[in-house]
Amino acid sequence: MNKRWNSRKSVDINLVINYPAIGLLRGKATNISHDGMFIETVVASLSHYSDIEITLNVPALSDTPIQIPAIIIHNSGKGFGVMFRNSAAEQEKFSDKGINAIQQLLNQQQNQQKWAS
Repeated sequence: MNKRWNSRKSVDINLVINYPAIGLLRGKATNISHDGMFIETVVASLSHYSDIEITLNVPALSDTPIQIPAIIIHNSGKGFGVMFRNSAAEQEKFSDKGINAIQQLLNQQQNQQKWAS
């Protein structure tokens, strides 16, 4: 499960993690792809394969918070990597809004890189 299928793009997005064993945690996404992201937190080590829900507030993309179901794949000294859950039930919950938001974040990052070149 640690193999990445898509390249990740750098981002800087504050978010909230709903980790059932602890509750709500603040974090920051530092990179994102179509299937996952890395999140920096003060609580760097959480249980592998734990189900979490990530809430992003990105006013440029959506007036309402974007909720993304995910699973913790690995921990590092600064945070942890997650993979977005993609069962049929999760995709229904995640909805097109979440998928579109990730796509827009990736597109924005690509456009910023083009202008910087």
